Amino acid sequence: MKDESLVLQVKQGSREAFDALYQKYKRPILNYIYRFIGNHHSAEELTQEAFVRVYINIQKYQPRAKFSSWLYKIAGNLAKNFLRHASYDKRALPFKKDPQASDSEVILPVECITDDSRRPDRHAQSNEEELLVQQAINLLPAQLKEAVILCDIKGFSYDEAADIMNCKSMTVGSRLWRGREKLAKSLKHIRNGA
Repeated sequence: MKDESLVLQVKQGSREAFDALYQKYKRPILNYIYRFIGNHHSAEELTQEAFVRVYINIQKYQPRAKFSSWLYKIAGNLAKNFLRHASYDKRALPFKKDPQASDSEVILPVECITDDSRRPDRHAQSNEEELLVQQAINLLPAQLKEAVILCDIKGFSYDEAADIMNCKSMTVGSRLWRGREKLAKSLKHIRNGA
């Protein structure tokens, strides 16, 4: 069923239609927020908050833009607000799987959302690569990070990303180019142990 039809049903009070939207977008929104803030637990909380806001504000949604764009805009704003407050909020820091683990065993939550169906050797290598990429993404300024996540990770077009980011497509392209450039430099530094 198309999003617009589901949204119309939700506006008329259908809990089943809201559940269908939630099931469709829960994982993509969780991954988007996680990539933005780098903390799986907090990303789960913000994902729930995003859907609460959708539910509360669904009557205000106007189908001028796609529902997914509206939802990603809500999720992106929550992630940006979280990052603004992260300087005094310790939730944004990496965590340890085992509280008794040494500092060398600290991980980022990216390992919690990877596909476990892969072979163990590829899984370990992939986790290491994802961890490096996530560390580099975490170093990007919010506007560049948002462009990289939306276009390169989530696969949105420039126009779709522009709608979510409230800017022009050319601005998305510029931010994406700068973000990729900074990402490449950061990955190089991280791999070299800097």
